[in-house]
Amino acid sequence: MSTIDLKMKPKRALALTAASLITSISMCICCALPAFLLLLGGGPILVSMFSTFPKLLLLEKYSVLLFIVSGTLITASGIIKWKNRNYICPAAPGAEQSCRKLNCFNRYLYIFTIIIFLIGAFTTFILPKITQNNLFIN
Repeated sequence: MSTIDLKMKPKRALALTAASLITSISMCICCALPAFLLLLGGGPILVSMFSTFPKLLLLEKYSVLLFIVSGTLITASGIIKWKNRNYICPAAPGAEQSCRKLNCFNRYLYIFTIIIFLIGAFTTFILPKITQNNLFIN
């Protein structure tokens, strides 16, 4: 077996990146969106949202766990992307073009996932402390 055979194929790396994107978006919906709405004075909108979708309160309860799982998936996806950075696409013309497009899409999806994760982390954990004027006090 060559070293290329041991590396993860782009489709599997894309699946892991997509899973990390889903957890990042769910973290933003459960944690970042309510914090942002409260910051803007959207309490009635938040009450309406939680009464329409009561399962969001369950996600809110496990926000730290969701943050850890999302960060772990993003880290695993980044490690796999780093290991596959020298992945050689198949030599067939159609397969090579498809492989290159998939790698490019995966790269942009990963960057988008990191941005969503950072926005969620900021609005969930840092912004409330800033608005309370006690950033360094626990």
